[in-house]
Amino acid sequence: MKLKERVANHSRQHDTLMNIGSKIRTERKELGLSLEALSNKIGISKMTLQRVETGATSPSIILLADIAFHLKRPVESFIREGDARVVHLRRDLQDRLFDREGKLRVIGPKGLISDRITLTYSELEKDTHIETHTNHGFEWTFLVEGSAVVEVSGHPYPFETGDALFLGAHLPHCSRVKKRVRYVRLFLRHD
Repeated sequence: MKLKERVANHSRQHDTLMNIGSKIRTERKELGLSLEALSNKIGISKMTLQRVETGATSPSIILLADIAFHLKRPVESFIREGDARVVHLRRDLQDRLFDREGKLRVIGPKGLISDRITLTYSELEKDTHIETHTNHGFEWTFLVEGSAVVEVSGHPYPFETGDALFLGAHLPHCSRVKKRVRYVRLFLRHD
Protein backbone atom coordinates (compact mmCIF):
# COMPACT_ATOMS: atom_id res chain seq x y z
CA MET A 1 0.00 0.00 0.00
CA LYS A 2 1.35 3.39 -0.96
CA LEU A 3 2.06 6.03 1.67
CA LYS A 4 -0.74 8.28 0.39
CA GLU A 5 -3.25 5.40 0.68
CA ARG A 6 -2.04 4.51 4.20
CA VAL A 7 -2.41 8.12 5.32
CA ALA A 8 -5.93 8.31 3.84
CA ASN A 9 -6.87 4.99 5.49
CA HIS A 10 -5.51 6.15 8.85
CA SER A 11 -7.48 9.40 8.51
CA ARG A 12 -10.73 7.48 7.80
CA GLN A 13 -10.13 5.22 10.82
CA HIS A 14 -9.47 8.24 13.03
CA ASP A 15 -12.66 9.93 11.79
CA THR A 16 -14.63 6.74 12.49
CA LEU A 17 -13.28 6.51 16.06
CA MET A 18 -14.02 10.19 16.66
CA ASN A 19 -17.58 9.67 15.38
CA ILE A 20 -18.17 6.62 17.61
CA GLY A 21 -16.71 8.40 20.64
CA SER A 22 -18.78 11.51 20.04
CA LYS A 23 -21.99 9.46 19.84
CA ILE A 24 -21.12 7.66 23.09
CA ARG A 25 -20.38 10.96 24.89
CA THR A 26 -23.64 12.51 23.64
CA GLU A 27 -25.74 9.52 24.80
CA ARG A 28 -23.93 9.37 28.16
CA LYS A 29 -24.58 13.06 28.82
CA GLU A 30 -28.24 12.78 27.74
CA LEU A 31 -28.69 10.09 30.41
CA GLY A 32 -27.01 12.35 32.97
CA LEU A 33 -24.14 9.91 33.56
CA SER A 34 -20.64 11.07 34.42
CA LEU A 35 -17.58 9.36 32.92
CA GLU A 36 -16.97 7.74 36.30
CA ALA A 37 -20.55 6.50 36.70
CA LEU A 38 -20.65 4.87 33.26
CA SER A 39 -17.15 3.39 33.53
CA ASN A 40 -18.09 1.84 36.90
CA LYS A 41 -21.23 0.27 35.38
CA ILE A 42 -19.19 -1.19 32.52
CA GLY A 43 -16.27 -2.27 34.70
CA ILE A 44 -13.53 -0.26 32.98
CA SER A 45 -11.39 2.65 34.10
CA LYS A 46 -12.60 6.21 33.68
CA MET A 47 -9.47 6.87 31.57
CA THR A 48 -10.32 4.03 29.17
CA LEU A 49 -13.83 5.38 28.66
CA GLN A 50 -12.46 8.89 28.13
CA ARG A 51 -10.01 7.55 25.51
CA VAL A 52 -12.91 5.82 23.70
CA GLU A 53 -15.03 9.00 23.80
CA THR A 54 -12.22 11.15 22.41
CA GLY A 55 -11.36 8.66 19.66
CA ALA A 56 -7.90 8.03 21.13
CA THR A 57 -8.53 4.29 21.32
CA SER A 58 -10.69 1.82 19.44
CA PRO A 59 -13.19 -0.06 21.60
CA SER A 60 -13.49 -3.80 21.02
CA ILE A 61 -16.91 -4.80 19.77
CA ILE A 62 -17.50 -6.49 23.15
CA LEU A 63 -16.73 -3.24 24.99
CA LEU A 64 -18.89 -1.30 22.53
CA ALA A 65 -21.76 -3.75 23.17
CA ASP A 66 -21.40 -3.22 26.94
CA ILE A 67 -21.36 0.56 26.50
CA ALA A 68 -24.43 0.38 24.26
CA PHE A 69 -26.25 -1.83 26.78
CA HIS A 70 -25.66 0.60 29.64
CA LEU A 71 -26.63 3.58 27.45
CA LYS A 72 -29.81 1.74 26.42
CA ARG A 73 -28.96 2.01 22.72
CA PRO A 74 -28.41 -0.63 20.03
CA VAL A 75 -24.74 -1.14 19.12
CA GLU A 76 -25.45 -0.22 15.53
CA SER A 77 -26.45 3.30 16.55
CA PHE A 78 -22.77 3.99 17.40
CA ILE A 79 -21.20 2.36 14.34
CA ARG A 80 -23.83 3.15 11.77
CA GLU A 81 -22.72 4.97 8.67
CA GLY A 82 -25.31 6.02 6.13
CA ASP A 83 -28.76 4.38 6.01
CA ALA A 84 -30.10 3.64 9.52
CA ARG A 85 -31.52 0.33 8.30
CA VAL A 86 -28.11 -0.98 7.23
CA VAL A 87 -25.23 -1.93 9.52
CA HIS A 88 -21.88 -2.48 7.85
CA LEU A 89 -19.69 -4.08 10.51
CA ARG A 90 -16.26 -3.84 8.91
CA ARG A 91 -13.79 -6.62 9.57
CA ASP A 92 -11.48 -4.26 11.49
CA LEU A 93 -14.28 -3.59 14.02
CA GLN A 94 -14.99 -7.27 14.70
CA ASP A 95 -13.53 -8.38 17.99
CA ARG A 96 -11.12 -11.30 18.28
CA LEU A 97 -11.68 -13.54 21.28
CA PHE A 98 -9.47 -16.19 22.90
CA ASP A 99 -6.51 -15.57 20.57
CA ARG A 100 -4.90 -12.82 18.54
CA GLU A 101 -4.93 -14.84 15.31
CA GLY A 102 -8.59 -14.16 14.67
CA LYS A 103 -9.78 -17.75 15.07
CA LEU A 104 -13.01 -16.64 16.74
CA ARG A 105 -14.61 -13.40 15.59
CA VAL A 106 -17.77 -11.77 16.87
CA ILE A 107 -19.62 -10.91 13.66
CA GLY A 108 -22.95 -10.11 15.29
CA PRO A 109 -22.33 -8.70 18.80
CA LYS A 110 -24.88 -8.68 21.59
CA GLY A 111 -27.17 -5.74 20.93
CA LEU A 112 -26.79 -5.66 17.16
CA ILE A 113 -29.51 -8.22 16.47
CA SER A 114 -30.83 -8.46 20.03
CA ASP A 115 -29.47 -8.09 23.57
CA ARG A 116 -29.75 -11.88 23.82
CA ILE A 117 -28.02 -12.90 20.57
CA THR A 118 -24.33 -13.14 19.67
CA LEU A 119 -23.16 -14.42 16.29
CA THR A 120 -19.58 -15.70 15.85
CA TYR A 121 -17.42 -17.09 13.06
CA SER A 122 -14.53 -19.48 13.78
CA GLU A 123 -11.77 -21.40 12.08
CA LEU A 124 -10.07 -24.20 13.99
CA GLU A 125 -7.23 -26.49 12.94
CA LYS A 126 -7.20 -30.30 12.99
CA ASP A 127 -6.84 -31.83 16.49
CA THR A 128 -8.07 -28.67 18.24
CA HIS A 129 -10.00 -29.65 21.36
CA ILE A 130 -12.55 -27.38 23.03
CA GLU A 131 -12.87 -28.43 26.67
CA THR A 132 -16.20 -29.37 28.23
CA HIS A 133 -18.18 -26.28 29.17
CA THR A 134 -21.72 -24.96 29.68
CA ASN A 135 -23.49 -21.66 29.03
CA HIS A 136 -26.85 -20.13 29.92
CA GLY A 137 -28.84 -20.29 26.71
CA PHE A 138 -28.93 -22.11 23.40
CA GLU A 139 -26.33 -22.62 20.67
CA TRP A 140 -26.93 -23.21 16.98
CA THR A 141 -23.87 -24.04 14.88
CA PHE A 142 -23.56 -24.45 11.11
CA LEU A 143 -20.41 -26.21 9.86
CA VAL A 144 -19.34 -24.42 6.69
CA GLU A 145 -16.36 -26.70 6.12
CA GLY A 146 -14.53 -29.56 7.81
CA SER A 147 -15.21 -32.38 10.21
CA ALA A 148 -15.49 -32.63 13.99
CA VAL A 149 -17.09 -34.62 16.78
CA VAL A 150 -19.26 -32.69 19.20
CA GLU A 151 -20.03 -34.40 22.49
CA VAL A 152 -23.14 -33.33 24.40
CA SER A 153 -23.77 -34.87 27.83
CA GLY A 154 -21.41 -37.72 26.93
CA HIS A 155 -23.09 -38.53 23.59
CA PRO A 156 -20.91 -38.00 20.47
CA TYR A 157 -22.37 -36.34 17.38
CA PRO A 158 -20.36 -36.56 14.13
CA PHE A 159 -20.33 -33.07 12.62
CA GLU A 160 -19.60 -32.80 8.87
CA THR A 161 -19.60 -30.01 6.26
CA GLY A 162 -23.13 -28.65 5.85
CA ASP A 163 -24.41 -30.04 9.17
CA ALA A 164 -26.15 -27.86 11.75
CA LEU A 165 -26.39 -28.58 15.46
CA PHE A 166 -28.74 -27.00 18.00
CA LEU A 167 -28.33 -27.62 21.73
CA GLY A 168 -29.30 -26.34 25.12
CA ALA A 169 -25.99 -24.83 26.12
CA HIS A 170 -26.64 -25.71 29.78
CA LEU A 171 -25.76 -29.30 28.80
CA PRO A 172 -22.04 -30.11 29.18
CA HIS A 173 -20.52 -30.06 25.70
CA CYS A 174 -17.10 -30.22 24.06
CA SER A 175 -15.67 -30.82 20.59
CA ARG A 176 -12.63 -32.20 18.81
CA VAL A 177 -11.71 -31.14 15.26
CA LYS A 178 -10.98 -34.04 12.92
CA LYS A 179 -10.40 -31.95 9.79
CA ARG A 180 -9.88 -28.14 9.78
CA VAL A 181 -13.25 -26.45 10.36
CA ARG A 182 -14.93 -23.15 9.57
CA TYR A 183 -18.26 -22.54 11.28
CA VAL A 184 -20.84 -19.94 12.22
CA ARG A 185 -22.45 -20.08 15.68
CA LEU A 186 -25.47 -18.25 17.01
CA PHE A 187 -25.72 -18.04 20.79
CA LEU A 188 -29.09 -17.15 22.32
CA ARG A 189 -28.67 -16.15 25.96
CA HIS A 190 -31.35 -16.84 28.59
CA ASP A 191 -32.68 -13.73 30.30
